[in-house]
Amino acid sequence: MSLSFFNAAQELTYRKVQDYLTSSALFKDQMQVSAHEPFFYLTYGSAKIVIEVLAWEVHPWEMRELAIVRAWSWVTIETQITSELMHYLLTENSRMRFGAFQLGKGGEVLFGNSVLGGENMDLMELQTCILSVVTIADTYDDWIVERFGGKRATHYSMNEIA
Repeated sequence: MSLSFFNAAQELTYRKVQDYLTSSALFKDQMQVSAHEPFFYLTYGSAKIVIEVLAWEVHPWEMRELAIVRAWSWVTIETQITSELMHYLLTENSRMRFGAFQLGKGGEVLFGNSVLGGENMDLMELQTCILSVVTIADTYDDWIVERFGGKRATHYSMNEIA
């Protein structure tokens, strides 16, 4: 597998995330690695999670090389996007301690969270980032489908919804 990285911070962060996921009792058996992008995929409960290691190109610090870890999950797919659903998601966002609901390119309901990567990336923060996405996606998928329709993303493989 040959990945290209935008900067050294992104590569370092990728290696740290990979080490964490492959040694984590919570995730090592559910993890898949992308062969072409610095992404990892997890299935945990009814949640399908994507963990992206991205270079952070435009930021407020003079330091040039930064990276972030962005974990996100499809919560529901094929849910009709209505003003009532948007109001619900925005209201729920105000209650979230970590992360926020968002919409995917195809109108899917997503939940995502990010942490700063690099040499000082804290593994507790990384684990909290991933677990917050897992917990919210696994909890809210049933509630949103019941109230607003659509389908839980667990009914589809990663290839069908990615």
